[in-house]
Amino acid sequence: MRSVENIYISPVKSMGLSGQGEVHVDFSGIVEDRRFYLVDQGGRLLTQRQVGPLVQLESEYQMEPEWLALSLPDGTRVECLVELGEEVATTIWGRRVSGRVLAGDWNRVLSDFCRQPVALVRSNQPGQCYDEYPISLVSEASVLGLRRRAPPSVVLDSRRFRPNFVLGGCQLHEEDEWLGGLVRIGEDLVLRLVARDPRCAITTHDPTTGDTDLDTLGLILSYRPSQRVPYFGVYGIVERPGRVTVGDTVEVGD
Repeated sequence: MRSVENIYISPVKSMGLSGQGEVHVDFSGIVEDRRFYLVDQGGRLLTQRQVGPLVQLESEYQMEPEWLALSLPDGTRVECLVELGEEVATTIWGRRVSGRVLAGDWNRVLSDFCRQPVALVRSNQPGQCYDEYPISLVSEASVLGLRRRAPPSVVLDSRRFRPNFVLGGCQLHEEDEWLGGLVRIGEDLVLRLVARDPRCAITTHDPTTGDTDLDTLGLILSYRPSQRVPYFGVYGIVERPGRVTVGDTVEVGD
């Protein structure tokens, strides 16, 4: 039986994934997911592509009252109610995203960690900071299949692909066969799967340290050839919002 094995969010884009027992998924995605992001001194989006160790930072976010906490690997922790500053606009995957820089110690602490001037921004609306589509999912079978091809010394688990949902009870790359169709997760949530997930250099990073440790892209292409980019997992849009809990059943329809 297909089911939800893991649920992941990252309140700050490119920071470490946070496992969740239950989430609410709206039309824009999981409302707490990727609500914040970093920009460099030129106002450009800053991610693990430029600063791999960002994944070592842990973020926690609650919406009412609006509160954020960041934990750094050296034990430093910054937390407080969210206070918004100047307006900014940032290009994220071809979209113009409006937001506001956070006031407080965030930028000083993060600039020291990144070794360059950065600013932490909260998007004005939830669900603006995903890459191509609001929800990403992958089957554990696909991850295990790739792990068998990787060196045993490498950590290769689902976190490397930064999905929202990891599904159990599937066949290898079965999720690809659902494209164009509907997937019901739990009692209410209905997704329409719309695209395969094109993978980038972030998947070559260890999901705990951010160090480059595996040619993940070449490994995928070695058995899944593509004229464009390596694909692994799928993207979905939300047809009907709902709550999802680890262990919920997953049903595939037309």
